[in-house]
Amino acid sequence: MNTTLTDITGAWLHSFEEDTGTSEVYRPSGYRFPPARRVRRGLEFRSDGTFIESRPGPDDRLREVHGRWERQGADRVGVTFPQGRGTPYTITVLSGTDDRLTIAR
Repeated sequence: MNTTLTDITGAWLHSFEEDTGTSEVYRPSGYRFPPARRVRRGLEFRSDGTFIESRPGPDDRLREVHGRWERQGADRVGVTFPQGRGTPYTITVLSGTDDRLTIAR
């Protein structure tokens, strides 16, 4: 468990090649990923509390779902969707640097 707050603000894309059985890895949106056949999900945490999740839609194109995020301790982030476009959930941050964000599955 983190004892200090990891700065998670910014736009992150899922680096599924680096996932493990217990964690998911995200890289900054400008990261140079290798070519992939599947769409990369995205998470964006804005400093004003706005949250944007990019999810594959029925046609595999990304669609944005807007919500809110809030710290719930040093390593937990609560995500809500006030307009009813998603189920609230909690993200556990395992580690974070400027170029890598690792969260629990």
